[in-house]
Amino acid sequence: MILLDATDLAASRPNKPLYTSVSVTLSSGDRLAVVGINGCGKSTLLRQIAGIDRLDAGSVRRGRGARVVVLDQAAVLPAGTVGTSFGRGDEPGWEAESVLERLGMGGRLHDDVATLSGGEAKRVSLARALVEVGPPGGGTDESVLLILDEPTNHLDIDAIAWLEERLAGHRGGLVLVSHDRHVLDRVTTRILELDRGRAHVHEGGYAGYLEARAEREERAAASESVRRNLARTELAWLRRGAPARTSKPR
Repeated sequence: MILLDATDLAASRPNKPLYTSVSVTLSSGDRLAVVGINGCGKSTLLRQIAGIDRLDAGSVRRGRGARVVVLDQAAVLPAGTVGTSFGRGDEPGWEAESVLERLGMGGRLHDDVATLSGGEAKRVSLARALVEVGPPGGGTDESVLLILDEPTNHLDIDAIAWLEERLAGHRGGLVLVSHDRHVLDRVTTRILELDRGRAHVHEGGYAGYLEARAEREERAAASESVRRNLARTELAWLRRGAPARTSKPR
């Protein structure tokens, strides 16, 4: 099932273009990681795909019946308690309690969200996203595109391992930004790299992407070496003086 089709997306900041001509199609079962150096536009791309940020160019179309669930980089919770943030009253249900427990927030249902640290708020936001998707194999997750921006921040090793297993069981689509390279290698099967304003897509896991990137950089370095050698040769020729013409033009 096609969940989302993004075509020729572009984004910029004041006096700084981030990227242009980014296109990607996401279907059920896709596991896409978005990678690149800090400030290249990874979070902006996720927000554009999710329909949160405006598009400088291009288009985003959702498949019929597709839902998008987002964990934004900045955790913003509705006023109230941890329990009421799930939108189900004071008792959010067993699944919410179970997910919160797994993410290290067990027993915090009645805490006011205003008292949470940034890391705690991010964990509650992650729990809300996972509960909104529903349990893996629950019959509705196949139509869900789950977009997660740095979900492993503030999680301990056990919580990260549980999250990896949860994401592996998700039958819909997944778009993931994470600085945890081990998670990327275990969870994702396709890589979109933002590099100097352009998108490079690699089919395969993170380890394979690293190998492909190294080969691409070697080819680029070889081409640059050839270009510089040619420039040096031409400069030397000019410094020696061009040979005099031996005949007049006709």
